[in-house]
Amino acid sequence: MISSNDVPSFKKSGFDGPKYIRTQTQAIEDRLAQFSGKMYLEIGGKFLHDPHAARVLPGFDPASKRDIFAAFSEVAEVLFCINVYDIIDNRQLDSNGTDYIDVVWQMIVAIEEQTGMKPHVVMNNMDPYSSPDEVLTFQQNLQRKQYKVWERYLIEGYPDDVDLVLSEDGFGQDDHIPLTKELILVTGSASNSGKLSTCLGQIYQDEMIGIESGYAKYETFPVWNLPIEHPVNIAYEAATADIGDYNMMDSYHAEAYDLDAVNYNRDIDAFVLLEKLAEEFVSSTNAIRQYKSPTDMGINKVLSGVTDDKKICQTALEEITRRKEWYTDIWLDNAAKKCDDLLKNAKDYINNKYSV
Repeated sequence: MISSNDVPSFKKSGFDGPKYIRTQTQAIEDRLAQFSGKMYLEIGGKFLHDPHAARVLPGFDPASKRDIFAAFSEVAEVLFCINVYDIIDNRQLDSNGTDYIDVVWQMIVAIEEQTGMKPHVVMNNMDPYSSPDEVLTFQQNLQRKQYKVWERYLIEGYPDDVDLVLSEDGFGQDDHIPLTKELILVTGSASNSGKLSTCLGQIYQDEMIGIESGYAKYETFPVWNLPIEHPVNIAYEAATADIGDYNMMDSYHAEAYDLDAVNYNRDIDAFVLLEKLAEEFVSSTNAIRQYKSPTDMGINKVLSGVTDDKKICQTALEEITRRKEWYTDIWLDNAAKKCDDLLKNAKDYINNKYSV
C-alpha cells in the first residue's frame, strides 16, 4: 500500500497539469491586481508538494504550487501556521505515524530551501497565561534557528462570536506580524492550522494602524464548480475526516448569483467574520467588500484542467479507499467509518453517471 506522501503511476491521464498552472497563475495575478496594499493568500492544501491532488487528478504535477509561487517570489513572503493543539496531541499527518513536530520541521525547512523565503512561524490558539512544555520547547528551538515566531491566542467562541473576535479582546490581543511584501502566502502544517484566522486577524490589525490589506484563498478542494457528490469532492471530505470537515453547498453564492457552488463547513462558518470585517473596518475601495460568498474568496481553476471526468472519478474512488485504510491503520475508527459512507456515495455517483 502506498503512503499518504506517495503518488501512483498512472497509465492514462485525466488532467492537463500545464494548463492548470497557467490558468491558476493568471487568476492569482488578476486577484492581486485588485488590491492596492497587501494581499493575504491562504493556501488550501499542501504548500510545496500536493500528493493528494496528484493521486486524485492523474496528470496534476504535485509540485504545481511551488512552480506557481515561483512566479511571485520577488513580491511574496510566507506565514507558516501551527495549531498548538496539534503539538500537544501529536497529531499524525501521514500514514507512517511520523512524529508531528518532525514533520513540521521538515516542512518549514523545505519551504525556505525551495523558495528562498524564510517563513514567519505563527503559533495559533496559544493560552495567554501558560503553555505546555512541549510548545515552549518548540518555540525556543525555532528561535535558536533564527525563525521569527509570533503568537495568536485562543478566542473562545471563534468564529461565532463575531463582536468578540473583531475586538481588542479578540484579534486585537494577538501579535501583529510586520510584513513588507505585497503578497503574503499563508500556509500551515495541516488542515485546521488557523490560516484563515491568521489572515483575517492580520487584516484587522493592519487596519488599526492604517495599512490596507486584503484576502483571497488559493483553493484546490473542494472544487466549487463540480457537484458536491462528485468523487473528487468526496475524496477531499475523506482526506479531512479525521478533523470532522465536510462539504456544503454555498448558500451565500446561491443567493447572490443563483448558481450552485461547493464549499466546506469552516469557510462557510467563518464568512460572516469577513463580511463584518469588510463592512465595518476596511475602506470602501477594498476589494474584499466585493465578496458576496465564501466561494468568491477562492481562486480555483481545477476544472479548467480536467480532460477525462470518468478517469478522475475512478482515481478519486481509489483515494477514498486508501484513506479508509490509513485511518484504520492508525486507529481513527470514526474517520474510517465515515469513509465507508463516502465510498458508497462515490460509487453511487459513478454508477448513475456512467452506467451503460
